[in-house]
Amino acid sequence: MNKVVLSVVAALAVSAAPAFAADMPTKAVKAPAAAPSPWDVAFGTAFTTDYDLRGVSQSNHKPAAQGYFEVDYTANSWLKLYAGVWGSSLWTGLANAEFDLTAGARLTFGNFGLDIGDIYYYYPGGINNNVVPILSNGSFDEMYVKPTYKFNDWLTVGGVYETGFNNFNNKAVPPGTVWVGNAGHYYYSGNAVITLPWAPNGITISLNPEIGREHYSQGVFTNMGLVSDTYWDVGLDFVWKAATLDLRYWGISAKPAPLGSVAGNQCGIVGGPQNLCGSRFVATLKFDTTFAALK
Repeated sequence: MNKVVLSVVAALAVSAAPAFAADMPTKAVKAPAAAPSPWDVAFGTAFTTDYDLRGVSQSNHKPAAQGYFEVDYTANSWLKLYAGVWGSSLWTGLANAEFDLTAGARLTFGNFGLDIGDIYYYYPGGINNNVVPILSNGSFDEMYVKPTYKFNDWLTVGGVYETGFNNFNNKAVPPGTVWVGNAGHYYYSGNAVITLPWAPNGITISLNPEIGREHYSQGVFTNMGLVSDTYWDVGLDFVWKAATLDLRYWGISAKPAPLGSVAGNQCGIVGGPQNLCGSRFVATLKFDTTFAALK
């Protein structure tokens, strides 16, 4: 009899098992996370006490407002394509604004990075500050190569090389005259980012020295008065989240053209209304972020 009872109980237990299992709550299975979009947009703005380009003031030592946006496409782990526009106010009298149109590719191989692209310097409605008597809008195009190497967490070194393909300012001269000589122009520089070993209140502090050389051929000097020069600067950056305060000291070897010169150089003319060169201290406050960082 006991055997019969046990058999009945066992049978009931087996037959009830599916019902008990069905009544138990099932564990939710997470859907796989969506792959991040390869597209992103970087953008930012800046306010500076003096817009310096390679040691030459583009705002006549006055404050300037700047901004940019850039569309990025990450093709894979080592290749990013981009295109963007950067703009700045300038000093009045010639062009009042500058827009730099860029497109290129950034490659990363371990600690080595390489940025290759093209930049078009556009000065709407006027000419750039380099050339006073030339009747041209001053806009010109250059290609650039920017290698970088990260040695460790506190030291990254880099360089820049730009060239105008022997076509500086489209060989523009006043009406009735002909461009004389070649139009060679190139620029190269070396730089470093030295991150200091402390970050008070989450603020990253880095030292950023740079030295560069801008070369103009004899043809550019003859027709436009520009002279080759060496410039240097050293900055102290304070970065907190999307904000950067850049405190920088500039110097340049070029000096204004001699008094009585028909054309000034990139610094102006001795005794003229402005000297766009010379040593100076510049403070810049920048804000930079991306759409992906805002999500």
